Amino acid sequence: MAFFMDPGAMFLGCLGPSEQKFLVTLIETAAKSGYTRFVEPCAGTFAMANLAVQNGFRPEQIETSDVNMMSTVLGYAITGQSLEPLEIHAQGFSDEELLDPATALYAQLYLRTSKNAGNDYFYQILTDLRLRREEHIESINRQIEVIKNLLGGMSYRPLDMWEHLKEVLDDPHALVIANPPTYFSGYEKFYDTQGKMTWKEPPYELFDPETGHQQFYDLCMDAKALVICYQEKRAGEAVGYTIYARSGTRADLNAYITTNREVEATALANGKKIKRPAESKLQPLDCSMLPRDYVIREDSRVQVIPIKSAEAQYYRELWTHNFVGSSATFNRALLIDGYVAGVFGISKMAADSVFVWYVMKVPHKTYRLGRLCYMLAQNRDFVDTLLDNIEQEKVTKMRTAMLTRYPENKEVRGIMKLVNRVEDKKNGYKLTYEAELVEGRTEQQTLQEWLRRENEWQKNRAKASSKSKDAK
Repeated sequence: MAFFMDPGAMFLGCLGPSEQKFLVTLIETAAKSGYTRFVEPCAGTFAMANLAVQNGFRPEQIETSDVNMMSTVLGYAITGQSLEPLEIHAQGFSDEELLDPATALYAQLYLRTSKNAGNDYFYQILTDLRLRREEHIESINRQIEVIKNLLGGMSYRPLDMWEHLKEVLDDPHALVIANPPTYFSGYEKFYDTQGKMTWKEPPYELFDPETGHQQFYDLCMDAKALVICYQEKRAGEAVGYTIYARSGTRADLNAYITTNREVEATALANGKKIKRPAESKLQPLDCSMLPRDYVIREDSRVQVIPIKSAEAQYYRELWTHNFVGSSATFNRALLIDGYVAGVFGISKMAADSVFVWYVMKVPHKTYRLGRLCYMLAQNRDFVDTLLDNIEQEKVTKMRTAMLTRYPENKEVRGIMKLVNRVEDKKNGYKLTYEAELVEGRTEQQTLQEWLRRENEWQKNRAKASSKSKDAK
């Protein structure tokens, strides 16, 4: 029994023929549309790199990474790197033998098969592997040569997917196709040798599909790179913008291909070359901005209205010195007594939640208007206007994420709960917040509750300031 049944099998991964056919057109059109960097984290057996090199990308434009040993040995063989730094050790094999990629791959196959040798089927395979050892190693060598001829010139590193993504997401010329594990600890279980084979594996975070895809798109949704991700989920639970779906991959799961930019990815998948859109012409609404000293009362009229992307961008650029054009499915404006007081963007991104992508507000001397935007977005009556009947049954939460220098964001304190904090080398912290939707609260009631909290905050702030002065 060969290491792989045939050289082509090395590239199959878990994607079916229809998924691969869909991606072939997308990749080919992307290569013709100005994408010059192809990135495959979680490379596995380099299925996507293989599609890329056969459909318009040159090997030197392709960069790959993974954290499992098989992919790393194969990646090092393709890129001509010595295996010595990997410090591979295996029971029954000398360290010198394991410097040969084919022998190292054979050793892993043999040792992971041996753990099931009590089963007659695996015992027969193990016997064949032992008796025809040299034939199997030679077969693996031939397959490595096939892959080297296809992908020679690409780059490979043993690297965690999250670290690789952080390096490439700011590149508008990068096409990223990720195929993370479809079940928790999948790679670890598949390649387990029960400690009979070890290597200097890189540090990495286990990917849990239950939460990992949301974490993935929290990171990637605003990226300049075009990001594609394969998932297996129950109906209605895919995360990101779905551009392809196929039913019945296993049990009650379906195959989904999702993206951070729906319109662009769909156009590429349909064979349409894309030209990056020019910045939208910014335009204000036909009403004035809330004055910086405007007094908001309990009987002030509050409204949340739909606005165009260009209108949202106008105010976002006006109110911040560090404007980043993150996209949202729905853009909304907050009006108070007919004045524009803030804008926010929201999308339906996971089965159980909506996601607030940005909140921008008028600079005001007294009030924290961003908190009012979050509270209005949290109302069940508002969220239901964004969803169909089936989605309304499933969505129970609002989520948001932000990069900040501080370990907490005070703007959402008391409104949302911090559920994840990750240190970010560049920005300080990546914070994820979550809150249950509020049932039965009207816009006017929200305004009144917000005003009560703001007045209480102002009083406490004044007391603290007074105590500070007295102490001096």
